Amino acid sequence: MQKRELLNALKREALSISYLDLALGKNYLLEEFKFVPENYRRLWVDEIFGYFAEHLYELIRTNNVEGELEEEKLKGLMERLKKDPENEYEKAFVKVSRVVVPYLIFIAQKPVHSPKLIFPGGLRIKQIGNKYYCPAKEKQENPYSFCEFCVCEKLEEG
Repeated sequence: MQKRELLNALKREALSISYLDLALGKNYLLEEFKFVPENYRRLWVDEIFGYFAEHLYELIRTNNVEGELEEEKLKGLMERLKKDPENEYEKAFVKVSRVVVPYLIFIAQKPVHSPKLIFPGGLRIKQIGNKYYCPAKEKQENPYSFCEFCVCEKLEEG
């Protein structure tokens, strides 16, 4: 599959995403992160959904991309997003993620998490040249963890 084909499909889906979907999806993350320390929770949710919204609009404005996709990787990512949502908040989160996450990984070739996101210990995603390194690359364990598909490589701590 060509990247151009994926981009066109994602654009069609992006046009169906409303501000309400963004708000409901953000509320889903707030609930999912209820066990995250308060000093991180709100900042993370605001940064994650701000990053998603920014790239949703970037996607809509993107026109020309070239190249082949890693179809097995795309198939695996989309399988991860097939889970049946339990409520309207999760449904909105999945709707947004099914558009933004493939765009970030396969078209923009950017991290799934914002490089501005501060992880525990004050660590962040680092960019060195055209490569990204993440301190949480192998530490995410939830139904919507996209880390294994992300363009980031593992950031060695220390």
